[in-house]
Amino acid sequence: MAAPLGVAIAMGVALVFILSVFLYMSRETTDRIGEMRKVWQGYSVETTPRGYWISEIRGYFGYGGLIHNFKNYVLRHDAEYSPTLKSQSQNLLTTIETYRNAAPSQTELDALQRIERVALEYIGNIPKIEAGIAAGLRAEEIDALVRVDDSDALAALSTLEALWITERDQSLSDMVQAFSEGEQLVRRFSVLLVGLIAVVGVIAILTTLLISNILRTNRRLKAELELREQVELAERKLARAVEQSPASIIITDTELKIEYANRKFFDLSGYEADEVYGHTPRMLQSGHSGQGVYADLRQKLQRGKSWYGVFRNLSKDGSHYWVSTAIFPLVDQNGKVTHYIGIGEDITETRRTHEQFAQVQKMEAVGILAGSVAHDFNNVLMSITGNADLIELDAEGIDDIQTSVNHIRIAARRAQALVRKMLTFARQRPRNPRRGDMVKATQEALDLIRVSAPPSVQTRFDIEVETAFSDFDGTLFFQTLLNLCHNAFEAMGDQPGEVALRIGLVDKGALDDLPDGAIGVIRLDVSDTGPGIAEDLQQQVFQPFFSTKPVGKGTGLGLTIVHNSVEECHGRVELHSEPGKGTCFSLFYPLMPALSPEDQAEVEAVAGDEHVLLVDDDENILYVTRRLLTRYGYRVEAYSDPLKAREAFREAPESYDILISDLMMPGLRGTDLIESVRAIRSDLPAILISSYFDDAEVSVAGASPIMVQKPLEIQSLARIIRSQMT
Repeated sequence: MAAPLGVAIAMGVALVFILSVFLYMSRETTDRIGEMRKVWQGYSVETTPRGYWISEIRGYFGYGGLIHNFKNYVLRHDAEYSPTLKSQSQNLLTTIETYRNAAPSQTELDALQRIERVALEYIGNIPKIEAGIAAGLRAEEIDALVRVDDSDALAALSTLEALWITERDQSLSDMVQAFSEGEQLVRRFSVLLVGLIAVVGVIAILTTLLISNILRTNRRLKAELELREQVELAERKLARAVEQSPASIIITDTELKIEYANRKFFDLSGYEADEVYGHTPRMLQSGHSGQGVYADLRQKLQRGKSWYGVFRNLSKDGSHYWVSTAIFPLVDQNGKVTHYIGIGEDITETRRTHEQFAQVQKMEAVGILAGSVAHDFNNVLMSITGNADLIELDAEGIDDIQTSVNHIRIAARRAQALVRKMLTFARQRPRNPRRGDMVKATQEALDLIRVSAPPSVQTRFDIEVETAFSDFDGTLFFQTLLNLCHNAFEAMGDQPGEVALRIGLVDKGALDDLPDGAIGVIRLDVSDTGPGIAEDLQQQVFQPFFSTKPVGKGTGLGLTIVHNSVEECHGRVELHSEPGKGTCFSLFYPLMPALSPEDQAEVEAVAGDEHVLLVDDDENILYVTRRLLTRYGYRVEAYSDPLKAREAFREAPESYDILISDLMMPGLRGTDLIESVRAIRSDLPAILISSYFDDAEVSVAGASPIMVQKPLEIQSLARIIRSQMT
């Protein structure tokens, strides 16, 4: 009885002991887990955010932050530092306020107050730097004015970091201690329970399972802690990458209201955060993209698809910028769309470069086109103008025929001017500047231009000086006046009006770079009473291919040619215009010494009796040129075949006084013909005629030939012949 009782008592004691062990083990395990949870919560909720705030304070305040950029601003005087300092200052103060609202210790509050005091001192000195830079002070002088003792703030920051490190280390130490005590507890109970396994197998099995679960929980908590630290680090990197991205990034909710925008977006748009958050991107719409574009965007987003395109956005200050945009939905783990993300790349400069490149290609195409058609077209025009000259000579004194001839000549000159516009702009024609009287040249040009003036428009020429000599290309000068007057005629249309030309002298200061020998400045005004030119268009009128005329009217080259031709004479062009008050173009040319009566007579001389060898493959040109030169007294021997002309010269080289040849001819080029005859007679003067020239094409041995542009007036050709005979 005693033995069973003893066994029963022993078993009871064992059971009580085992139960006590389990109760003790359960209590200790609960306590350890509670301690680990408490320590973990303290580390996650209190220690970790303070670490973030301290890191942000150091980033905004230390190297690369307020102190660093403040000193760079003082040293470099770079205005870009001012907005950076203001942004970093605002971020620093915001972070300090957030830290202060988290119920820190009194020591931390004191440290925050010390940092904030120095930061405010830095912020208050930013206007002083700006004033110092504006006043032209040196860096040392500005530094003396705005120097700030930031040692106390840095010491305070070090205090915060030391407190945080101490708190973090204590939290980690508590966690490690809790984990270690838990492990020690498990080991003690493991040893104790091993002795009881034989007695109570079931209890041992349950205890073993419990121990395994505790160990797994311990390892899981450690792994979770490490993983959480890695995730938080990755999240911080991602946030910085998005904020500092060179592409603009916005995130909206499903109602397209903006919840986030990065720094690049604010830089491009010019808006502030409070003007953007909670609003849709509608404020960026410039009207460039049609409603169809936005409808397509909405449809794709509603179907969960991405949208790609280019927007011309409107910034806050009214300017525009181009962005290549990608917009796509953001879905959660269930596949539901929760937000939309828009990423935009600023392509404003790239687009401007492409437009300029396209403009260059367009100009090259015009040059190629002009060169390809100029030769044949100018031959036709030369035939027209030459026959008009013959009719004029034959019908001298008959007014009706004279008027018709003037109409023929002005029409031919308009066609000639169109080709010259393209050739001149493509730089494929030579300049023939000669000393001449601009008063006389203007009067002669206006006599022809009046023929094309509408009946409702009057023309007037006010002469304030008897003569005004300058070095200019007569053909280009006529083209310049024709362009300006023709534009004035078109601007007034059928309305009554007046085009007035006025020529006079002004002070030499009107031109900055006068050529050698200049004695003054000529001013030639071409004004009209038309509708005027809007101010925003006045800066564009001289640009190539710019035109306000309807499509199909005007080449957009006229005023470009005017501008270039005047500048090539060492002059300049001024434009004065007001809407509703008309337009005035002022042309400034260098005033050169006048020619003597003898020199003027020599320049204007056309008649002679020299023997001319004329070569051109165009029969019409050959016929007209030969007849007109013959009327001026010259003995002309004409050939349409350059090979026959060369043979004729070889038979009697001394009988010819001058060679006039076309450049492009089948069988033998004009340059080759000149070299052939000069191989026999090296002193023979030569004139080369063509629709356009290239430097490589006119290279010949010996003296360079006189180059003359088609179509030309035969009277001008006769003057050139006369100049070569003296």
